[in-house]
Amino acid sequence: MPRDFCFASRLHAAIRASQLALALVLLITFFWPLPPAFAARLGGAYYVDDAEIGKVGSCEIESWSSFAANGDRISVFSPACVFNLGRPVELGTNLVNLRSDGEGNSLVTLTAKTVPIPIIGSYGFGLAVAGAVVYDPLDRTGTGLIINVPMTFDFSKQLRVNINFGAQYYNGDPHGLFGTGGAGISWTFVPKWSLISEVFAFMGPGQTNPRVQSGLRYSPTKQIDWDLIYGRNLAGEGANWITLGLTVRTGDNGSSD
Repeated sequence: MPRDFCFASRLHAAIRASQLALALVLLITFFWPLPPAFAARLGGAYYVDDAEIGKVGSCEIESWSSFAANGDRISVFSPACVFNLGRPVELGTNLVNLRSDGEGNSLVTLTAKTVPIPIIGSYGFGLAVAGAVVYDPLDRTGTGLIINVPMTFDFSKQLRVNINFGAQYYNGDPHGLFGTGGAGISWTFVPKWSLISEVFAFMGPGQTNPRVQSGLRYSPTKQIDWDLIYGRNLAGEGANWITLGLTVRTGDNGSSD
């Protein structure tokens, strides 16, 4: 088969998948205030997401808690499974409890993610499209739209670089459309142990940037990850944070291809 034809077919499939993911997110979009620092979190305890999901039928549960030196905190319980909706799509929810400036709140986040360009083999490039909306069960109100595009570059089995860019509409104070972005690196320096570092920003009025996190990940099996993370400015408030996280996977949770 001609190389140009293969490339055109792959590009066409990627565009159609991106349109499907965007349409899915737009159909479930509501508008209400969401804390800016939390809003772009689509990849668990780390802000910067990767361009992978599990195989159809697989599931994972992420749980993590972050504690700031100023008394703020965020706790998240996040189950997600991969379904075949014409192509693999990961659908999930984040159950969130947070405290900021002495005031508590609870949120329920709905997430969707698909991978138009999957990573093939131990080296290469991948691209995903993700989105989320959030519901406040106490006030019975919905939140703004979040869109994120993760890109992953695998240089070896041990070294991975992720780059994200996206946007969020925020209906609180400050009000408006904000840009989001970040870059992260993951290095498995010995079997079962990884170092992960990232820098990210929430671009708009009244925000404190850059924001950074670095952590140590222990993976005793392919189904379990433990994370211990130190961060700065996670919520843009000039505080230092400590995060503890656990991820448990079920089913065949290798990357989809």
